[in-house]
Amino acid sequence: MPQIRSLLKDATVEVAERKRTCHRNRNGHSIVKGTACLVIVDEMGGKKNYCVACAAEILSKVESDLRDLRAALVTG
Repeated sequence: MPQIRSLLKDATVEVAERKRTCHRNRNGHSIVKGTACLVIVDEMGGKKNYCVACAAEILSKVESDLRDLRAALVTG
């Protein structure tokens, strides 16, 4: 039986080894060395870093999208 494919394969949590810039708010948010951050790999293989505050908003949106997908499967 084939394995179940992960929808979040391109998203990981990393600990910054140096200061990083938050991709969502480049001027207002930075990621301090030693801090956890959400890293998403784009289609071209580039990494986009997100601070904890922005990552929480992104993950909330993902949760909402998953709820909508589940509802569509049940009612569809």
